[in-house]
Amino acid sequence: MINVLLYVLIFSILIICVSLILTQISTLKIKRSIPKIGKTTVLHDAEIHWYEAGAGKPIIMLHGLAGNLRNFTYALTDKLNQDYRVIAIDRAGCGWSKRSKPESATLQEQARIISEFIEKEKIEKPLIVGHSLGGAIALTLALEHKDKISGLALICPVTQMIENIPDIFRFLNISNKWFRLFLAYTLSSLIGILTREKSFKTAFSPEPVCDNFAIKGGGDFALSSNSFIKTSEDLTFAISSAPSVVGRENELKLPIGVLFGEDDEILDAKLHGEKFSELTGAELKILPNKGHMLPLTEPEVCAEFIYGMMQKIQINV
Repeated sequence: MINVLLYVLIFSILIICVSLILTQISTLKIKRSIPKIGKTTVLHDAEIHWYEAGAGKPIIMLHGLAGNLRNFTYALTDKLNQDYRVIAIDRAGCGWSKRSKPESATLQEQARIISEFIEKEKIEKPLIVGHSLGGAIALTLALEHKDKISGLALICPVTQMIENIPDIFRFLNISNKWFRLFLAYTLSSLIGILTREKSFKTAFSPEPVCDNFAIKGGGDFALSSNSFIKTSEDLTFAISSAPSVVGRENELKLPIGVLFGEDDEILDAKLHGEKFSELTGAELKILPNKGHMLPLTEPEVCAEFIYGMMQKIQINV
């Protein structure tokens, strides 16, 4: 019996060691295939990697959970940079950006970091485009730092409490940081590779996954060990900090528009779109037969939506 247990222990250690090596190799390959494409701004407790194009009134784009700025540069930024200064950022800790501590993943701290970035780069009252979790951060920014921005264009945003975590993110709901680190540096890449195709399909459903989303759209960045850690932190801290944001809709006093895919499999358009619109008076447009990844699948529609919000802001000034 002792020999059997010893063999099992040795085999388990070997599996962990092999997984550790494979995860590190996979992470290095991902970083080489998805390099930095912009500038880096150093803040007091974070570094923000960001891309800009065009000139004119500023627009800042905030990506969702497990995303990065390439979700916007894939197709959307080029639809806007003829008339506006378009800025897409890797949120603190995501993509090529960094943050100093896990607690910086709360909605309030992420909004504060964006506010500090706006101030440091002297960006004058930008329109904030928030996709998915980026929408929740945009709302928090509007509540806590409203003087820094001019309006919100929310695409498939999180606006209410999350009662049921989407299946593709459920395994990331890890509250113990040591267990999170262990999984990140041993099994995360293997889990990511095994679930990659299904996760992509679910995120885009009912639309097809965009060509070369893995690289051009930054999809494979989610397979890196650091992304596993930061996405898990984003999820757990967003859920824990949401109660101090949700329910304050009456405090929102700036132009807001919402664009949703009717068949979004990640977020319920009725809960996060229709209910939010009823509470705030935000203009809502729901696209039939469309899903969650609208900045990639429907860039023309998203651009038209953002143009419309920019015009409303100019009228509102």
